[in-house]
Amino acid sequence: LLRLDMAKKRSGNAGPPRPLVPSAMKSLKRARHVTSEFHRIQRELDLVTGGGSDGNKHKSGPHAAGKSSKKELERQLKGLGGRQAYQEASVLTTGRHRTCKWVFAVLTRLGMRPKKSEPKLRLLEVGAVNTQLLAVPWLAVRAVDIKSQHPKIETMDFFDITPAQEYKVVVCSMVLNCVSSALKRGRMLALARSHLAPGGLFFLMLPRRTIENSPFSTQSILTKQLATIGMEVVETKMSPKVAFFCFKKVEERACDFGEAAKKYPDPPRAKVRQSDVALNDWFAVSFCEETFKGL
Repeated sequence: LLRLDMAKKRSGNAGPPRPLVPSAMKSLKRARHVTSEFHRIQRELDLVTGGGSDGNKHKSGPHAAGKSSKKELERQLKGLGGRQAYQEASVLTTGRHRTCKWVFAVLTRLGMRPKKSEPKLRLLEVGAVNTQLLAVPWLAVRAVDIKSQHPKIETMDFFDITPAQEYKVVVCSMVLNCVSSALKRGRMLALARSHLAPGGLFFLMLPRRTIENSPFSTQSILTKQLATIGMEVVETKMSPKVAFFCFKKVEERACDFGEAAKKYPDPPRAKVRQSDVALNDWFAVSFCEETFKGL
């Protein structure tokens, strides 16, 4: 009985629950290596192929990423295991560093967590790699990913979902930085806003390097870009490697799509700034008329 009681105490202090999605990858060290290499290769591919929708290169970027050709980078990506390996690695790494904990905390702090008698909070999760949000009893979650790793996560391209302003929350964790071009990133942000009901919240998580090591993007620039398309920043948080943002959808009259396309064109323009870190990340967000088509 004593052993059983001690076992119960140990299980009660086991810490945060593990992800409900099993991963074929078991080594955390291997998972971190795969995610790091995947992002490195994607950044260099972005340089080689250009950040624009029509293949335009960033004006300030090296003409061939300084190191590798497109063919060589694609070979490296294949050798790494491609997006499948990246997805498996993400399942493991997100189990240790759960960005959803911050989502819970902010929703509770802002008074959006429904009471037992109230309907569940409708939430759209973009690029879901685990079922942590799906397991929350007070959330009605639609989780989508272009290559689902779990039967409860829809295999769906976010860009193919018609927005209907039906969600109170949209979560986009470590996804925007994986999108292939500056214009597509702009489109993703505009779509996220269009999926939100009035006053809805948009949670955006990015690697800190995207706003600290890019000549095209800073925290200030990113928040101004979101403000231009009608989303104001509510809360932010910085961990050692991840930047957390919570934006609120504001009234339509606060949007200026024409100004967004004018101020943040494609290809993106480098911003002159003093920096004591290497500007070696080419993350950027751009807008054009097509960005807001159908929205």
